[in-house]
Amino acid sequence: MRAFSGSLALLLAMAPCAAMAAEPVCITKAEATSLVTYALPQAINGTAKRCAPSLPANAFLRTGAPALASRYAAQKDRYWPKARPAVMKALSAQNGDSSNMMAGLPDETLRQLADVFVEGFVAQRIAPKSCKQLDLAIDLLSPLPPENMAGLIALTLDAAGGADPKLGKVSLCKD
Repeated sequence: MRAFSGSLALLLAMAPCAAMAAEPVCITKAEATSLVTYALPQAINGTAKRCAPSLPANAFLRTGAPALASRYAAQKDRYWPKARPAVMKALSAQNGDSSNMMAGLPDETLRQLADVFVEGFVAQRIAPKSCKQLDLAIDLLSPLPPENMAGLIALTLDAAGGADPKLGKVSLCKD
């Protein structure tokens, strides 16, 4: 579960500049939940791409991930309005030029950039040795609707926040 939580915590670093931000960024729990819910399909696809070579043919990430990602993607439009501020907060921490440029992009373009980034970022950051655990965790959680999976991830991140309040340069705001 630790590997699963750590990998999905990467979703909070959704904006490319967030990992390089000069100052930590505070994202509310509601923004984090919306961001995670919005990004779950890309995170699942990225995980499946990274892990497929190291998993058996019958592994969930090789057989069930496309359907799960598709099911979750059907609800993405509903979560973008609350996920967008989290993306913009992470961008604003980098520098004004980057943030202003991204803020001026059409919403659909910003969404496409975020989608491509999340899938690639997750795929690059997953250690192949954690693929078996990730496969099992995603399989076990797959019956949940996206809101519940994202809520569980946000709850895990919040609980872990007491030990390590920052996930890179992005943290959950304190109540």
